[in-house]
Amino acid sequence: MALSRGLPAFCPTLSFLLLALVGPSSALSPRAASRGVGSIAAARARPAVSVLDASVLAPGSTATDTTAKGVVVPTAPFLKPCKGEEQPLSGDSYVPPEPLQLQDGDALEAKWDRLRGTRKRDQLRRSMALQTFFLKAGWKTVRANMTDDDMRTAMTAAWVRDGLLQLGPTMIKLGQVFSSRKDLLHPAYCEALESLQTAVPCVSASRVRELLEAELGSPLPFDSFDDTPLAGASLGQVHRAVYKGTPVAVKIQRAGLTEMFDTDFKNIRLGCRAMNLMERGYERIRRMQGKSKAAADRDWMAYANDAARLLYEEIDYVNEGKNAEQFAESLVGTGSNVVVPKVFNDATTEKVLTMEYIESVKMTDTPKVDALGLDKKKLSQEVLDTFLLQLMQTGVLHCDPHPGNMCVTPSGRIVLYDFGMMDTLPQTTVQGMRKIAFGLLNGSPTPDAKEIATRGDSVMEGLEMSGFLQPGANATAVRMVGEFLVRFFSDQAAGRATQDVTEQIDYELRSLLGSGAIAFPSAFTFVARAFTSVDGIAKSLQPEIELRQALDPFVSQLITDEYTSQANAKRDALLAQAKGFFGQGGEGGGEGLPRDAALVAAGVLAGVAIAQILGL
Repeated sequence: MALSRGLPAFCPTLSFLLLALVGPSSALSPRAASRGVGSIAAARARPAVSVLDASVLAPGSTATDTTAKGVVVPTAPFLKPCKGEEQPLSGDSYVPPEPLQLQDGDALEAKWDRLRGTRKRDQLRRSMALQTFFLKAGWKTVRANMTDDDMRTAMTAAWVRDGLLQLGPTMIKLGQVFSSRKDLLHPAYCEALESLQTAVPCVSASRVRELLEAELGSPLPFDSFDDTPLAGASLGQVHRAVYKGTPVAVKIQRAGLTEMFDTDFKNIRLGCRAMNLMERGYERIRRMQGKSKAAADRDWMAYANDAARLLYEEIDYVNEGKNAEQFAESLVGTGSNVVVPKVFNDATTEKVLTMEYIESVKMTDTPKVDALGLDKKKLSQEVLDTFLLQLMQTGVLHCDPHPGNMCVTPSGRIVLYDFGMMDTLPQTTVQGMRKIAFGLLNGSPTPDAKEIATRGDSVMEGLEMSGFLQPGANATAVRMVGEFLVRFFSDQAAGRATQDVTEQIDYELRSLLGSGAIAFPSAFTFVARAFTSVDGIAKSLQPEIELRQALDPFVSQLITDEYTSQANAKRDALLAQAKGFFGQGGEGGGEGLPRDAALVAAGVLAGVAIAQILGL
């Protein structure tokens, strides 16, 4: 009974936590879009913990300025975005939260043990703990926001952080993801939650060895094993070792994660069902009032299922090892300079992962990057190019590239760690993203009406292939939206004044939204989250980076490769025809080709050869 009584307040809060985990939806509160977040994104980046670097601590994902005109972001009662175009982050206007006090890892694990289990009594105890916390958190944060007292907000942020830590790995994971959402949260919440990246306690050496021996047997297969952990994380901790003469990093999973995930996702799915019912009821009321839709169609259960699928995969280290190998294979032939640590399968199980140790530092650790003498502008571009490569070329996506998982070697090569959360995008989605990029970025700076129409069709076709636009949508509205997007990007690239979306295509967008033609595909839930982290890392290296300009080099090369590929295909087909034409002569009597035909064929071959030399 207590479970059902707590749901009305509990479900929306927990469902919003899920939204933060999987990334922003397509259209939510327009009020939040008007709040400036760029200064927060640039100023609140914090150094943090590398998974494999003992000298630094693991970071929270850096923020990104995703707010722009016409872009909307979600809000919730307990969130307090900064007001105004520029929000100072120091002095009297901002009070940082109390630092997180490190706790004994074994004692904390024992506390988590009391909140997990497979018996109904254990599951009920955990569900009650979750409900109690989120009801209190909702009440405290709403009261703090109503008072507009920075000191009270800081105290509440610290209380929320400590509560998430007490609830265990799932909630710590969600808190870590929230720390990167500076487009949504007050800086005090971001700073408080960022500490969950660095201050998750590690268990004792005796417990680690107990876990290792249960998985790998006794004696351990390592030449040597360092009992001092490199870093602690929400789902495990990392130690250095030597395996068959090779320095390695060994990741050991915390105990009882599966049981805890089972209970937590039952509660999350329950919350998502309630959110679906509330949103549909709200839209029904708006229709009865003659109003247009408030948001694009979305299925919270689909988000929950995607989150569950990837998180369960993340705690299967055998699967993570396979993911790392698949990701490395996807980069072959792309020209990418990214390093993926080698996995040692003989010393890997579902709960222990042994991988190559690579010396690296976090790219958000500015003093260390400066000490290495690395070109931060070039590195920033490579960070974005690495993400675009996954999105528009390979389709194999690292879903959790926060600063602790995306580091740089002393020689300047990007290193990716932690492939527990990886997804493979459908090929149609990858092709759709390429079409969108080609339509928006490939063309003259002053396109005429015909070019605008052609490129606009490419953009909208790409949106449909990617799942953002449903087939059968209003053709006129689709065409007008596509042409507006092309004009907007062309004007922006040329430095001209851009048109206001509400003045140009407000009716068409509302028409598409009202008919259910616009949607947010579940495949992009983790794409959005990954981009938030990647964009934040790039801006920590080059704060003045302009996303539109940063996209140009990669997309331009992609366009060149596409045209070259098409030209090569046509040339090969023509060459095959010419060779076939020559081959007709040797058959049946050896009379040879007529002189005119031979000259024509020779001319074709010569033309093909010249075109090949000139790169045409």
